[in-house]
Amino acid sequence: MSFRLSLLSLVAFAGSARAAGDQAPAAAPAPAPADTYEALAKNATRTRDVATLLGAFVDRCDAEKREVERARCRTTQAYLRAVLPNRTFSTPADDPAVIAVSEYDAGVKGYHVSLAGCIACTKPVSVGRARERRFITLREPQKEAETLPKAVEVSKNALGFDSLVDAKKWLDRVRPFLRAEFLFQPADTEWSFGPSRGYALKFVGGRVFNRCTGEVLASKPPSVGLADLPTGSHEDEACMEGGVASAPQDGDDLNLPSELPRAAIADAMTRIRPQVFACYEKFKEPGTAQLTYVVAGNGMVQSIRVGGSFDGTPTGTCVIDAGKNAHFPRFKAPRQQFSYPFFLRH
Repeated sequence: MSFRLSLLSLVAFAGSARAAGDQAPAAAPAPAPADTYEALAKNATRTRDVATLLGAFVDRCDAEKREVERARCRTTQAYLRAVLPNRTFSTPADDPAVIAVSEYDAGVKGYHVSLAGCIACTKPVSVGRARERRFITLREPQKEAETLPKAVEVSKNALGFDSLVDAKKWLDRVRPFLRAEFLFQPADTEWSFGPSRGYALKFVGGRVFNRCTGEVLASKPPSVGLADLPTGSHEDEACMEGGVASAPQDGDDLNLPSELPRAAIADAMTRIRPQVFACYEKFKEPGTAQLTYVVAGNGMVQSIRVGGSFDGTPTGTCVIDAGKNAHFPRFKAPRQQFSYPFFLRH
C-alpha cells in the first residue's frame, strides 16, 4: 500500500468525526462517562488494520518528492494525529498469547483467565511506510514480568465450577472456543522490553467470550450482554460438535429466576471467603467488611464496593479484589444490588 493511499484510508477512518459536526480537531468533545463495555463500544469503529492507524503517527513526509506533496502530507498527518486519539476503535484479538488459562486452582475451584493487551505480541508486524517490524500492545510492558504477554496483562479473573468434573469438561469443550476483542484509541507510545521494541495504544476495554455462544467470560469494564458472534459461527461444525452451537435463546429465559436466589449469593460468597480472609491475614485489621454488589442479569459483576471503616484502606482494596472473583448465575432482572458482610477476625 502506498503512503498516499494509507493516509486516505486513515482520513476515511476519521471522517465520521467531522461528518458528525466537529468543526476542528481540537474541538472534538470528550467521551461521555460509561461503566459498561457495550456503552464504550457503541460508537467504536471496527478495524483489523491497526498497523495502518499507527502509520499516521510514525510515518514521515520527507520522502515525498515535491514540496506540495510534503505539505499536503504534513497537513493530513496533523489532522489525523489530532482526531484519531479521540476516536475509539474495536478489533478482534487474534494473537495466540492474548488469552491464558491457568492450571486448575483448588482455592477458587476453577481457573484463572488472563487477558493480555496484545495486538501483536507473538510476532512483530510491519508498521508505517518504512515497514518497521514492531510489536503492538495496549499498555507499556512492566519490566519485571517474565514474558511480553504477562508484561501487558490488562485483566485477570477467576472462573469457578461446582465440581472438578465440570471444570475439566469446560476446559475440553469451551476453552478452545474462547476469543477476545479490544477497544482502544490510537497512540504511539514507544517501548522496549528486552530485545523487543514496539508501540503501545491506549486501552479502553477488552473482553473474553465464547465464539460459539457469545457468552462473555471476562470483561473490563463489565459487559451486560452477549458478544457478537464471528461470521459463520452458527454454521461452524466445531461449535456444533462441542455442544455449544447457539447462544441462549429467548425461550431459555422462561426457566430463569426473576432475581438471584439467596442460595446462589451465599454459594458465590462462600467460594471467595478464603480469599477475603487472606486479606485479614495479610493486614491484621479486624472488623466487618460489607461488600455491596451490582450484578447484571447475565451474571457479570457491574460494580463492587466495600463500606464502613474498610473503605479506602489496604484491607478494603484487597477485599474488593477478592470480591471480583465471585461468579453468579443468570437471572431475568436487568440487574440486582445486594450487600454481604464478611467478618474479619480469628
